[in-house]
Order: sequence, then C-alpha cells, then structure tokens
Amino acid sequence: MNLIFILAVLSGVVADDFEIPIDLVYDSTTVSGVFLGFEAGDYIHPVLRDESGEVVSFWSTDPLMDYFLSCHVGERVVLEIEEADSYIWEVGDMMRIFRVIGAGTGILSYSQWRDSLEAEGELEDLLGDYFSAPYGCLIEVPDR
Repeated sequence: MNLIFILAVLSGVVADDFEIPIDLVYDSTTVSGVFLGFEAGDYIHPVLRDESGEVVSFWSTDPLMDYFLSCHVGERVVLEIEEADSYIWEVGDMMRIFRVIGAGTGILSYSQWRDSLEAEGELEDLLGDYFSAPYGCLIEVPDR
C-alpha cells in the first residue's frame, strides 16, 4: 500500500485529482402537495402530487429526511427544493438536479424532528431503520 502511495506522489497524483467538484447552487423554492412515496432507480426520489395535480419527483441525498417523509405518505407536505449542478457518480459528470433540502408537514419540520431525536438521544436507535424506510413506500410513477 505504501508503495502505491509513494508512486502516486512521485507521479504527481495528489488528493485534488480525486476531489468531487463542488455543487453550484442556482435557486431554491418550495413545493406543496401530497407526498405519494418514493420511486427507486440508481437513487431514491421522493414523489409528490403538487397543488396543480402534477406528479413531480426530486433528488434526495439525506436518508434521514427520506425516513421523515416515509412517515408522512398520503399527507400534505411542503418540500424545500434546491436547483443545483451536482456531481452524479453514475453519469461521471455534473448534472442539473432539483433536490430536497427541507421538508415539513405544516405542524412539524424535518429539522425540528431531527433535532428532537438528537436531544433525546434516539437518533442512533433509527440507524438501522432509516436507510430502508423508503423501500416500504415505493410507488410506480405514472407517465408524466
């Protein structure tokens, strides 16, 4: 292993060569509607029927937020959405995505819920559950 490291340093390969490009954020907005569940592909995508009746999905990068949303299937939620160029491993390049960065039910926000779990020391208890929770709420998304 040390030989590989030495060869990499001598050949000019440095840690910067392996860094993922930083996200470039353009805008953020909120979307309200009924949370329908998740669609799965290479990633898990929360699906919402917005107030106009359109079915929309977004990227999700926080498994704990997915767990929070999985507890609110069929309920009205407000999602905070960020438009950004982000590095996607499967694409091997930057891609424009719309991702969920916040959620709430009108009574409870994701950040309030997460903070209360941390304060009560219960966050670690969910560790095994919150990665698998969305898979219990998978849906087939109709053609859009």
